[in-house]
Amino acid sequence: MKVVIEADKQYKNMLQEIANAIKAKITFKEEDFFQDLPEHVKSNIKISRQEIESGLYSSHDEVMKRIIEKYS
Repeated sequence: MKVVIEADKQYKNMLQEIANAIKAKITFKEEDFFQDLPEHVKSNIKISRQEIESGLYSSHDEVMKRIIEKYS
């Protein structure tokens, strides 16, 4: 039987230990999902990266402060 699990890198060691404990074979493969995204999503990601590099962004704390001030 083959099982596919998607998990964060932080769980790699734990998954390896589980596989060893149940005498299972485990392989880790990292895939670049960017190529599978629709073109409009890729374009928006590229625009967002350019905005961040240009300093055109707000931190979470700044946004939350504005929202609280606006709706309080």
